[in-house]
Amino acid sequence: MTVDIAVCDDDGKDLKSVTDILRDIFVENNDKYSLQSFQSASDMLEKVNKIDIAILDISMKGMNGIDLGRELKIRFPELRVIYMTSYEQYCMQAINKVHAFSFLCKPLEKEEVKIQLEELAKEIKQSDGNPEKVFYKVSDSSGKEYPFIKLKLYSIVFFEYIKTKRRIAIVLENAVYECTYVIEQLADELADYGFAVNCRGNLVNLRHISKIKGYDIHMDNGQILALSQKRVAEFKEKMNEFIHSHV
Repeated sequence: MTVDIAVCDDDGKDLKSVTDILRDIFVENNDKYSLQSFQSASDMLEKVNKIDIAILDISMKGMNGIDLGRELKIRFPELRVIYMTSYEQYCMQAINKVHAFSFLCKPLEKEEVKIQLEELAKEIKQSDGNPEKVFYKVSDSSGKEYPFIKLKLYSIVFFEYIKTKRRIAIVLENAVYECTYVIEQLADELADYGFAVNCRGNLVNLRHISKIKGYDIHMDNGQILALSQKRVAEFKEKMNEFIHSHV
């Protein structure tokens, strides 16, 4: 499992310092991480599309780290946030508003960063909490057929009914499967797992939504799905409930 980490600090020197420390830790531990760095909140919000851990400086020009953390939590409800700060009085404010995992005081000490990062990465990997579901009579994109497959629910980006085949497409980040299923039945079965109907024949995983713009739902795999006008209010209500239950 690769842990996706993004760092944001508007001070170029401090940004380089923390990214250098992180890369040293990755090499020493021989762990699988991906690392992105940003020098502004707006740049991070525009470009980041997958993230497990955010390491944010609190005091930044424009949008500060606390507001950035809150915005990221809306997009990525299961995100863990670590703050960097030279001002300890910010700590309680950030805990109340964003539920940050921890704080690192500047100038950063490598061992302290390592302790926090390892503890958080361990929590992510061990508290998988990703239930599985079995699907029967499945075919993959090459046409190969399987009596059944077991998939982790939270890895599924969305389901889509294929009218011409009378089958359901199961869309993951790097794979697509097809099986026979009734979309309404599937929606009922997965309602408690963060899935919601966005339009007729579509069932999306709320944790994979990057943003909603008008009647377009932008998924974190780059695809854009339609949001039915008559479902807007109900869908956004479910999205808000999901976000609040994961903060």
